[in-house]
Amino acid sequence: MTQSRLIMLAVIFCFSAGCRKTQETTGAESEKKTAAADRTAQQAPQPQKSVDVSSNRFRYQGEIIDSHTLITPLDQSIDKALGVFEQLGIVKFCNKNGGFLGHPRFAATVNIKKRLGDRFEFFANLAWMGVNSPDWGMREAERLKREVKMGAKGLKIFKALGLTVRDAEGKLLHVNDPRLDPVFKAAAGLNAIVAMHTGDPKAFFEPVTPANERYDELSAAPDWSFYGRDYPSREQLLTERNEVLARHPDTMFLLIHLGNNPEDLDYAAQVLEKYPNVYMDTSARVPEIGRHPPEKVREFFIRFQDRILFGTDFGVSPHGMHLGSLSKKPPTFQDAVNFYKAHFRYFETGEKQIDHPTPIQGNWKIDAANLPDEVLKKLYYDNARKLIFERTMNI
Repeated sequence: MTQSRLIMLAVIFCFSAGCRKTQETTGAESEKKTAAADRTAQQAPQPQKSVDVSSNRFRYQGEIIDSHTLITPLDQSIDKALGVFEQLGIVKFCNKNGGFLGHPRFAATVNIKKRLGDRFEFFANLAWMGVNSPDWGMREAERLKREVKMGAKGLKIFKALGLTVRDAEGKLLHVNDPRLDPVFKAAAGLNAIVAMHTGDPKAFFEPVTPANERYDELSAAPDWSFYGRDYPSREQLLTERNEVLARHPDTMFLLIHLGNNPEDLDYAAQVLEKYPNVYMDTSARVPEIGRHPPEKVREFFIRFQDRILFGTDFGVSPHGMHLGSLSKKPPTFQDAVNFYKAHFRYFETGEKQIDHPTPIQGNWKIDAANLPDEVLKKLYYDNARKLIFERTMNI
C-alpha cells in the first residue's frame, strides 16, 4: 500500500473513531489537550469573503447548507473547509462528530461554535465506556442534557451500535437494546435530533472478492467489511433500527445516508411514510442514489421534499481531506470543489452517464436527477435550516 493511501486511511479511520472505538483521555493529559484545543479555537469570527460562485454552480444559485460534515475542530482544518465552502456558496455547515462532554474534541467543537456563530452547528456523540453498567443509559441521558445546554443540536450515533460495541460477555450490543431508551427519551424532552448510522452499504456485508462491486474500497479499508464472524445481517440491523423509531415516536430521528439503504428507494419511501418522526440526508450516497432511474429519483425527492437534507460527509483533518470515502491519492483543494460540483451536477442537471462524486465507491456512471427549483431550495437549504439551524432546544 502506498504512503499516500496510508495517510488517507488514517484520516478516514480518525473520522470513523466513533464507529470502531471511543477514545478515552483522562487526568492531566485530558486537561492539557482541552486547554490546547481551547487556545487554538478561540479566535474572533472571520467575515465571509465575497466570492463569485457561479462558475462552480449549475442551475441553482442560492445559498447552501451542508448538513453532514466531519471536520476536525481545529482552526487550520476549519479554515481549509471554509475556503472550499466560499468557492461554492455553502454558507452554513453541521459537524456530526462533536465528541462527548469530557473529551477534548467536544471542548474544541464548542469553541468552534463560539467562533463561527450561526454558520456552524454540531451533534454530540455517545461515550460507550461503561455500557455494561446498569446506570449507563441514564448517565448518557444526563450527559446529553449538558451537551445540549452547551450548544449541541442533537446526538449522532455511529454504526458502532450493532457492529462493534460489545457487552461484558463480548456480545454485540443490538441497535434496539433497551439500555439506550433513556437517551432517546431525553432527546425527545430536549427537542434534540438523533442522527443514526445503522449498518453500511450492501456490498460491505458480502465476501470481499473481485466480484464485490466495492472491492477497491474494501481492499483499501478491510476493516469496513462486515462479512462473516458474528456480525448481524444488514436486514437485521435495519429492522432493529425501525423498532427504535416505532418505540420512540416523540423523538426526531435523522437517518443519514438516505436511511442507510439508498440501494432501495422503495424501502426508504416506506420508512418515511410509516414514521413521521424521521428525516433523511444524502451524505456519501449519491453514487448509490444515482443508479436508480432518474424519473424514480425525481419522484422520490418531490414526494418527500420537506424531509430530505443535503449532506456530503465532507471532512478535513490536519492530515488531509475526506471526500465521502477513501481517495486513491491525497485530495487537493480543487478535488474538494469538484466533489461538491459532482453533487450539484447530479441534482440540478439532466445529464446522462456522468461521473459520481466518489469514484472509489464503485466503477459506474449515473444519470442526473434534474430536480425542480423549489425542491432544490428545500434540499440544499430550507430543510436543514428548519430542522437543525433554527431548532429551539428545551433547556
